[in-house]
Amino acid sequence: MLRYLDYMDQFSIPVGQWYSYAHPSEVIPSILAIAEREHLNGKDVLEAIVLGYELTARFCAATSITPMAKKGWNSDTLGSFIIPPVVGKLLGMDAGQIENAIGISGCHGMVLGILDTASEEFSMTKNLRFPFTARDGVLAALLAQQGFTGPHNVLEGKDGFIQTVMDGDFDVSKLINASAPLSIQNTEFKAWSACGTIQGHLNATLNLVKEHNIKPEDIARVKIQAGTRSIQHTGDPSKRYPKNKETADHSAYYVTAIAIIERTLGPQQYSSKKFADPTVRQLSDKISLEIDTDLDRFCRAGVTEITTTQGKRYRCRIEYPKGHPRNPMTDEELRDKFRLLTHELIGEGKVRNVMDSVTDLERVEDIGQFMQLLVR
Repeated sequence: MLRYLDYMDQFSIPVGQWYSYAHPSEVIPSILAIAEREHLNGKDVLEAIVLGYELTARFCAATSITPMAKKGWNSDTLGSFIIPPVVGKLLGMDAGQIENAIGISGCHGMVLGILDTASEEFSMTKNLRFPFTARDGVLAALLAQQGFTGPHNVLEGKDGFIQTVMDGDFDVSKLINASAPLSIQNTEFKAWSACGTIQGHLNATLNLVKEHNIKPEDIARVKIQAGTRSIQHTGDPSKRYPKNKETADHSAYYVTAIAIIERTLGPQQYSSKKFADPTVRQLSDKISLEIDTDLDRFCRAGVTEITTTQGKRYRCRIEYPKGHPRNPMTDEELRDKFRLLTHELIGEGKVRNVMDSVTDLERVEDIGQFMQLLVR
C-alpha cells in the first residue's frame, strides 16, 4: 500500500551518470507490524524508524562504488539485510541472534533489475520488491529468535553478497561508520506521485503552466532536459503511451502531458481513461527529451522549455525540486498530502486524529492504539 502510489520518500547518492538510491520509508510497515504484535510504545517505533533510515542510507553508500542498478540488480535487495537488525532490535534479540537473522534473510532476497529497468513495461510486481524482502527479513528474525542459524559471512564470505552480487564493489567502511552524521534529515519527500527522477522537470513544468497560464492547446512543443539516469529511466520510447499506472508514473512523456492539462499530479491523474485520452496522447507527441550531463550531480534536477503556438518561449530550471532537503515541503504541505490520500477512506475526523498522534508519537504507550486509528 505504501509503495503502490509512488508517492513515498527517497534517499539518493549521485554516482556519475547513475546514483545509488532507496526508499527508506518502506521499513515503516514492518516496524509497525512487529511493534503492534509486541505491544511496544511510540518511542520504540521512532527509534526503529531512525535505525531503519540510517541503515538504508549506509547501505546505499556502501553500494555506491558501482550502483546495484548498473549491475542488473534492484536496490531494494537491501531490505534483506536491514530489516533483520531493525526487527531484531524491536524483539530484543542479542547480537548473535541478529547476525543469524541477517544470514538467513541475506541469502534469499536478491531482486532482479527487470522490475525497474528502462526498456520494460512495468507491472504490479514492481511494488512488491521491498515488501517481499521485508517479509523474509521478519521471518528470518523470528526464526533466529528461536535458535535457527544462518551463514555469519553472508556479506563478505566466499560466494556471499559482496563477491557474487556486487563483484567486490562494496565499501564496508561506509556501512559500519558509527561516527557518520544521521542521514534521515537528507531524505527527500515526493511532492508529486511519480518517479523521483521526474520531480525536477515536473516541478519546472508546473511552475511554467501556472505562472503563464499555459493551456494544452497553446503548446507547440515541450523540451525536457534532465540527467542521464532520469532520461534513460523515464524516456524510453516504450513509455510514451503507458497502459498502466506502474509505467505511467515512470513516463516523462505522460507525467508532463497530464501535469500541463490538469496542473497537478496525484493518484487521481492515473486511470485507464486518462492513459487513452487523445489530448494526453497528442500532447505527449509534442514532448522531446534531452540529456543534460550537467544535471547528473543533482539526481532530481530538470529543465522544462515550453514553446507556444504564438512563438513565445518559457523556460524553468529546477535543481532542487519541492520535497528536497534544500527545498523542503512544509508541515502543512505534508498534512495536505496525507489528507489527499486518506480522507475518503477513513474520514476527516480520523485523518486529524492520525496526524495529531503522529506528532505526539513518542508518548503513545501501545502502538496498537495508534494502529486502530488506521482501521476503516
